[in-house]
Amino acid sequence: MAASSRFGGHGPLLLGLALTRIIGWGSTFYSPSVLVGALDREIGLNAEIVFGGITILLITGALVAPAIGRVLDREGTRRSMCIGAVICALGLGVLSQAQGPVSYLASWFVIGLGHAMSLANTGNVTIAQLMGDRTRRVIGLMMLVTGLASSVFWPLTAVLMNAFGWRMTLIAFAAMQLVIVLPIYAAIPRYRHVPAPAAAPTAVPGAGLAGEHGSVAAHSRRAAFWLVALAFSASGLVSWGLPLHLITLFQEAGLTQGEAVWVATLSGPATLAARAIDATLGERLPAEKVALFGLLLGPALCLLLPIVPMTIMTAAAFVVLFSAALGVISVARATLPLALFGRNGFAAMLGKLTVPQNMAFSAAPLLFAVMVERLGASPTLIVSAAIQAIGFVAMFALVRMVARG
Repeated sequence: MAASSRFGGHGPLLLGLALTRIIGWGSTFYSPSVLVGALDREIGLNAEIVFGGITILLITGALVAPAIGRVLDREGTRRSMCIGAVICALGLGVLSQAQGPVSYLASWFVIGLGHAMSLANTGNVTIAQLMGDRTRRVIGLMMLVTGLASSVFWPLTAVLMNAFGWRMTLIAFAAMQLVIVLPIYAAIPRYRHVPAPAAAPTAVPGAGLAGEHGSVAAHSRRAAFWLVALAFSASGLVSWGLPLHLITLFQEAGLTQGEAVWVATLSGPATLAARAIDATLGERLPAEKVALFGLLLGPALCLLLPIVPMTIMTAAAFVVLFSAALGVISVARATLPLALFGRNGFAAMLGKLTVPQNMAFSAAPLLFAVMVERLGASPTLIVSAAIQAIGFVAMFALVRMVARG
C-alpha cells in the first residue's frame, strides 16, 4: 500500500509494465542469441542473417518513431501499446513459420513495428504521462528491471526450445503478448491531452524534471536537440558495438578464453548496479551532468586499457567501470530529453531522437566486428575513445548551454 502511494496509486500498473518490458525485450531482442543454432541447422540461416533481424527491428523503429511520437503526444500510449502487442504477437507467429532468409527477415519488420509501438520510447512516454515529476526515478527503476530480460529469457528460451523446438517456443512468446502483455497495456489510464500554449516561455525557472517546457530556452531548442542526438548516437555506437567483442579483445591482450568469458559476465551486474544507484540517488544531480560523467569515464577507460598490463583484475576493473558508465548513459538517454524539452511534445521529441540513435545502434555490431578483425584490440579501443570523445564534447557544450539559460 505504501509503495502504491509512493507511485501515485500506479504501483500495481508499474509492476505490470515492468513485466511487459521483460517479456517484450526478452522474446524479441534477446531470443536470437539462443535460437541462432537451431535456425542454422533447420533452415540454413547463418549468424549474420539471424542477427540481421535485430538490425531490421532497429531501423524499422527509427523510421516510424517520429510519426508514432506525434500520435502519443495527442492520444496517450494505451491504444498504441495495445496495437503494438498484437503486432508483436503476429510478427512472432510469422517468425515461427519462417522457411528461409526472406520470410525470416520480413517477420522482423513486423516485430520492429510492434516493438516501436509498445516498447522502446513508448514505455518511457507512458511513465512520463503517469508519473510527472517522479519520471526520472521510475524510468531508472524500469530500466533496471529491463536489464533482467536477458537473464530471464535466455534460459527460458533454451528450456522451451529443448522441450518443444524453436517454432513452438516462438508461438509461446506470441501467446504471452496476447495473454499477459495486452491486458496490462489495456489497464493504462486514458490520457487527457492538454494543448501547449500558443507561445512557450523561453525558460521555466525552477521547473522540475517533468515540467511542461523543460530547461532549454526556446531559441536554443534546435541546437540542444542536435547536441543530444550527437552525444547519444556517438556513445550508442560504442555501447552497442564494443561490448559484443570484449571477450575477443581480452583474449588478444593475453587472457585465456575462460578468463575473458568470466570477466565479461561482470558487465550485466555492473550495468544494473549503476542504473540502481542512478534511480535512487540520481535525482539530486541534473541528468545532463550525470550523462557528462559517463561520457568522460568511457573514453578515459578505453585509452587507459591498452597502456596498462593486462591481468584479470585489470580487465575486471575495466568491465565494471565501463559498464557502469554505459548504465548511467542509458538512463540519461531516456530521461534527459524530458528534463531539457519538457512534457509538451515529449513523445515527438523522443521519436526524432530515435532516428539517428537507432541508425548508430544498428551499424555498431558490424562496424566493431570489422575494426576488431582488421585493426586489432588496441586500435579498436583508441577509435572507441575517439568516438565517445565526440559525444563528450557535444554533452559538454549542452551543459554550458543549459547553464547560460
